[in-house]
Amino acid sequence: MLNEDLDRDSGLLVYIPSASGVSYRRGDDVAPPLFLQSIEDSGLSTWLRESESPFAFYFVLLFHTFGLALLVGANTVVDLRILGYVPAIPLPPLKGLFRIMWLGFAINACTGALLLIAYPTKALTNPVFYLKLAIIGFAIWVMKMIEDRVFGDSSLDESSMMARGARLARWSICLWIGAITAGRLLAYTYKYLVYP
Repeated sequence: MLNEDLDRDSGLLVYIPSASGVSYRRGDDVAPPLFLQSIEDSGLSTWLRESESPFAFYFVLLFHTFGLALLVGANTVVDLRILGYVPAIPLPPLKGLFRIMWLGFAINACTGALLLIAYPTKALTNPVFYLKLAIIGFAIWVMKMIEDRVFGDSSLDESSMMARGARLARWSICLWIGAITAGRLLAYTYKYLVYP
Protein backbone atom coordinates (compact mmCIF):
# COMPACT_ATOMS: atom_id res chain seq x y z
CA MET A 1 0.00 0.00 0.00
CA LEU A 2 1.40 3.35 -1.07
CA ASN A 3 0.93 6.40 1.17
CA GLU A 4 2.22 9.79 0.17
CA ASP A 5 1.62 13.05 1.94
CA LEU A 6 -0.02 15.85 0.00
CA ASP A 7 -0.37 19.41 1.15
CA ARG A 8 -3.86 20.58 0.28
CA ASP A 9 -5.61 23.66 1.68
CA SER A 10 -4.55 24.00 5.30
CA GLY A 11 -3.97 20.42 6.28
CA LEU A 12 -2.05 17.30 5.55
CA LEU A 13 -3.88 14.86 3.32
CA VAL A 14 -2.88 11.25 2.93
CA TYR A 15 -3.33 9.64 -0.47
CA ILE A 16 -4.64 6.08 -0.01
CA PRO A 17 -5.02 3.90 -3.12
CA SER A 18 -7.13 0.79 -2.74
CA ALA A 19 -9.03 -1.73 -4.83
CA SER A 20 -12.16 0.43 -4.64
CA GLY A 21 -10.44 3.64 -5.73
CA VAL A 22 -8.53 6.47 -4.13
CA SER A 23 -9.49 8.33 -1.00
CA TYR A 24 -7.93 11.24 0.84
CA ARG A 25 -7.83 11.38 4.63
CA ARG A 26 -7.37 14.34 6.92
CA GLY A 27 -7.43 12.95 10.42
CA ASP A 28 -10.76 11.19 10.58
CA ASP A 29 -12.08 12.91 7.43
CA VAL A 30 -12.48 10.80 4.34
CA ALA A 31 -13.28 12.43 1.02
CA PRO A 32 -16.69 11.44 -0.34
CA PRO A 33 -16.86 8.66 -2.93
CA LEU A 34 -16.26 9.68 -6.54
CA PHE A 35 -19.70 8.53 -7.72
CA LEU A 36 -21.15 11.57 -5.93
CA GLN A 37 -19.07 13.83 -8.14
CA SER A 38 -20.33 11.93 -11.18
CA ILE A 39 -23.93 12.61 -10.14
CA GLU A 40 -23.17 16.29 -9.47
CA ASP A 41 -21.51 16.64 -12.87
CA SER A 42 -24.60 15.29 -14.67
CA GLY A 43 -26.70 17.70 -16.68
CA LEU A 44 -29.80 17.23 -14.51
CA SER A 45 -27.94 17.85 -11.26
CA THR A 46 -26.21 20.93 -12.62
CA TRP A 47 -29.48 22.29 -14.02
CA LEU A 48 -31.34 21.74 -10.74
CA ARG A 49 -28.58 23.47 -8.72
CA GLU A 50 -27.56 26.30 -11.02
CA SER A 51 -30.45 27.11 -13.33
CA GLU A 52 -32.24 30.46 -13.19
CA SER A 53 -35.41 28.66 -14.33
CA PRO A 54 -38.38 28.86 -11.98
CA PHE A 55 -38.83 25.11 -12.54
CA ALA A 56 -35.44 24.17 -11.09
CA PHE A 57 -34.43 23.70 -7.46
CA TYR A 58 -36.92 25.97 -5.70
CA PHE A 59 -39.85 24.64 -7.71
CA VAL A 60 -38.90 21.08 -6.71
CA LEU A 61 -38.50 22.22 -3.10
CA LEU A 62 -41.94 23.88 -3.23
CA PHE A 63 -43.56 20.66 -4.44
CA HIS A 64 -41.66 18.69 -1.79
CA THR A 65 -43.35 20.96 0.76
CA PHE A 66 -46.77 20.43 -0.87
CA GLY A 67 -46.26 16.67 -0.75
CA LEU A 68 -45.27 16.90 2.89
CA ALA A 69 -48.41 18.91 3.66
CA LEU A 70 -50.63 16.32 1.97
CA LEU A 71 -48.89 13.34 3.58
CA VAL A 72 -48.36 14.60 7.11
CA GLY A 73 -51.41 16.86 7.23
CA ALA A 74 -53.87 14.09 6.31
CA ASN A 75 -51.99 11.65 8.52
CA THR A 76 -52.23 13.99 11.50
CA VAL A 77 -56.00 14.43 10.99
CA VAL A 78 -56.50 10.66 11.06
CA ASP A 79 -54.13 10.17 14.01
CA LEU A 80 -55.77 12.86 16.13
CA ARG A 81 -59.24 11.54 15.35
CA ILE A 82 -58.17 8.02 16.35
CA LEU A 83 -56.87 9.49 19.62
CA GLY A 84 -60.31 10.94 20.34
CA TYR A 85 -59.96 14.56 19.23
CA VAL A 86 -62.94 16.16 17.44
CA PRO A 87 -65.37 13.30 18.17
CA ALA A 88 -68.07 15.03 16.08
CA ILE A 89 -66.23 13.88 12.93
CA PRO A 90 -67.04 10.23 12.18
CA LEU A 91 -63.94 8.06 11.89
CA PRO A 92 -64.84 5.58 9.07
CA PRO A 93 -65.12 8.23 6.29
CA LEU A 94 -61.57 9.37 7.07
CA LYS A 95 -60.41 6.26 5.22
CA GLY A 96 -60.59 8.43 2.08
CA LEU A 97 -57.68 10.51 3.40
CA PHE A 98 -55.30 7.62 2.74
CA ARG A 99 -55.50 8.35 -1.00
CA ILE A 100 -54.29 11.88 -0.21
CA MET A 101 -51.51 10.49 2.01
CA TRP A 102 -50.29 8.14 -0.73
CA LEU A 103 -50.43 10.97 -3.26
CA GLY A 104 -48.34 13.12 -0.91
CA PHE A 105 -45.88 10.27 -0.45
CA ALA A 106 -45.55 9.83 -4.24
CA ILE A 107 -44.92 13.57 -4.69
CA ASN A 108 -42.32 13.51 -1.90
CA ALA A 109 -40.58 10.43 -3.28
CA CYS A 110 -40.24 12.04 -6.73
CA THR A 111 -39.22 15.48 -5.49
CA GLY A 112 -36.95 13.97 -2.85
CA ALA A 113 -35.12 12.02 -5.55
CA LEU A 114 -34.66 15.25 -7.53
CA LEU A 115 -33.38 17.09 -4.44
CA LEU A 116 -30.96 14.22 -3.86
CA ILE A 117 -29.74 14.45 -7.46
CA ALA A 118 -29.22 18.20 -7.05
CA TYR A 119 -27.02 17.83 -3.95
CA PRO A 120 -25.95 14.17 -3.59
CA THR A 121 -22.78 14.89 -1.62
CA LYS A 122 -24.64 17.10 0.85
CA ALA A 123 -27.22 14.40 1.55
CA LEU A 124 -25.30 11.14 1.23
CA THR A 125 -22.41 12.22 3.49
CA ASN A 126 -24.77 13.40 6.24
CA PRO A 127 -25.84 10.81 8.87
CA VAL A 128 -28.97 12.88 9.56
CA PHE A 129 -30.15 12.10 6.01
CA TYR A 130 -30.08 8.38 6.77
CA LEU A 131 -31.86 8.99 10.07
CA LYS A 132 -34.56 10.92 8.20
CA LEU A 133 -35.02 8.08 5.69
CA ALA A 134 -35.25 5.50 8.48
CA ILE A 135 -37.84 7.54 10.35
CA ILE A 136 -39.88 8.05 7.16
CA GLY A 137 -39.72 4.31 6.48
CA PHE A 138 -41.11 3.55 9.93
CA ALA A 139 -43.74 6.28 9.61
CA ILE A 140 -44.96 4.88 6.26
CA TRP A 141 -45.04 1.38 7.76
CA VAL A 142 -47.14 2.66 10.69
CA MET A 143 -49.42 4.53 8.25
CA LYS A 144 -49.98 1.30 6.29
CA MET A 145 -50.69 -0.59 9.52
CA ILE A 146 -53.30 2.02 10.50
CA GLU A 147 -54.87 1.77 7.05
CA ASP A 148 -55.04 -2.04 7.23
CA ARG A 149 -55.76 -2.68 10.91
CA VAL A 150 -58.02 0.26 11.75
CA PHE A 151 -59.75 1.03 8.46
CA GLY A 152 -59.40 -2.36 6.72
CA ASP A 153 -62.03 -4.13 8.82
CA SER A 154 -65.47 -2.67 8.03
CA SER A 155 -67.08 -4.69 10.85
CA LEU A 156 -65.38 -2.57 13.54
CA ASP A 157 -67.37 0.12 15.27
CA GLU A 158 -65.77 3.51 15.96
CA SER A 159 -64.70 2.74 19.54
CA SER A 160 -63.03 -0.50 18.41
CA MET A 161 -61.26 1.38 15.62
CA MET A 162 -59.97 3.91 18.14
CA ALA A 163 -58.82 1.22 20.57
CA ARG A 164 -57.06 -0.73 17.84
CA GLY A 165 -55.29 2.32 16.42
CA ALA A 166 -54.43 4.46 19.47
CA ARG A 167 -50.87 3.20 19.96
CA LEU A 168 -50.17 3.35 16.22
CA ALA A 169 -51.53 6.91 16.03
CA ARG A 170 -49.22 8.04 18.84
CA TRP A 171 -46.25 6.45 17.08
CA SER A 172 -47.29 8.02 13.81
CA ILE A 173 -47.37 11.54 15.25
CA CYS A 174 -43.98 11.08 16.93
CA LEU A 175 -42.40 9.64 13.79
CA TRP A 176 -43.64 12.46 11.55
CA ILE A 177 -42.38 15.05 14.03
CA GLY A 178 -39.02 13.24 13.95
CA ALA A 179 -38.95 13.11 10.14
CA ILE A 180 -39.76 16.81 9.79
CA THR A 181 -37.16 17.72 12.42
CA ALA A 182 -34.50 15.61 10.71
CA GLY A 183 -35.42 17.17 7.37
CA ARG A 184 -34.97 20.67 8.74
CA LEU A 185 -31.67 19.72 10.39
CA LEU A 186 -30.31 18.67 6.98
CA ALA A 187 -29.94 22.36 6.13
CA TYR A 188 -27.57 22.86 9.07
CA THR A 189 -25.73 19.59 9.64
CA TYR A 190 -24.06 18.83 6.31
CA LYS A 191 -20.31 18.58 6.00
CA TYR A 192 -20.05 19.11 2.24
CA LEU A 193 -22.46 21.11 0.11
CA VAL A 194 -20.98 19.82 -3.12
CA TYR A 195 -18.15 17.46 -3.95
CA PRO A 196 -14.92 18.96 -2.56
